[in-house]
Amino acid sequence: MFMQQTADPAGIITPELSEKAAASIGNTLQTPVIDYDGGVTIGNTRSVTIADSENTSQMHTLTFATYAWGFTIVPSNFMNNEVSIQRDFQRKFEKYLYKFGETLDAATIAALSTAKTQVIADALNYSVVGNAIQGTFAQRETIIGDINPMMAANDHFGMIHLLGNAGYESVIRNLSEKDIYNAENKTLQYSDKELHFSTRIPNAAGEFANAYAVQSGSVGILTRFERESLLGTQMADGTEWGIDTLPMLNFPVGTYFYESKGDFSAQMGAATADNTRARKEHYGFAVDVAILTPYNSDPTTIANPIVKATILS
Repeated sequence: MFMQQTADPAGIITPELSEKAAASIGNTLQTPVIDYDGGVTIGNTRSVTIADSENTSQMHTLTFATYAWGFTIVPSNFMNNEVSIQRDFQRKFEKYLYKFGETLDAATIAALSTAKTQVIADALNYSVVGNAIQGTFAQRETIIGDINPMMAANDHFGMIHLLGNAGYESVIRNLSEKDIYNAENKTLQYSDKELHFSTRIPNAAGEFANAYAVQSGSVGILTRFERESLLGTQMADGTEWGIDTLPMLNFPVGTYFYESKGDFSAQMGAATADNTRARKEHYGFAVDVAILTPYNSDPTTIANPIVKATILS
């Protein structure tokens, strides 16, 4: 969801900001924002004099977190080995790939939790507990559709992205059984939304499902890379930096490669006992990530376009 909204031309991340972020290593990256001004009034007379109505702007600092990992391969240890070097490389690569995906997933959900609206103008017939809309289990078939009017009551309109956990997926799958040719058509509850699911949205005791409803274009992700990766540096000893795209995640990452030599005879027991002088390959990956949610100058009085919706057991 975050990556999809990052690419949204009407979203909060512009191409210029993405370019600045990619090369911002070593600098503090800031972006201009304007505070909400709810104190304006509409008059009922025409005046000769027009009063000033200046905006208050800020420079908002973006916070990056570094994610880095790596592994090594001793190519000669795979001579006469039942496990091929390619299989070993792929398994090492993928276990970190999946872990990175899980880590990013958890970080984006934490960001949504922090940025969820503290203002809910009209909760309809649902409860509001801990800045979350709370529906009973009996309301599970209506809460998804009712998210639209509740967000509209907060003056947030347009496409809604719904990021739910297993409980919400269960509800939607059951709703999909009541399609156009049934006595009741329940698909309108969710068919106007972009659906996403995560296994890292927790349920507290007594809860069946949790989700975040996000107005399209409200969130995004920025990435930046170390200087040598940006330069694509290649050293005489074979050390290389670069930038590549991770498969499956389709996420950019900085790469780092170098070689060393040593005694790796104990690495695979008796199968490599003779390998006392061998070459080792070192593969490194790193990227700085900033997770963006909407800037809000007064979240206690101004509604954010992110709503948490809980279904009780």
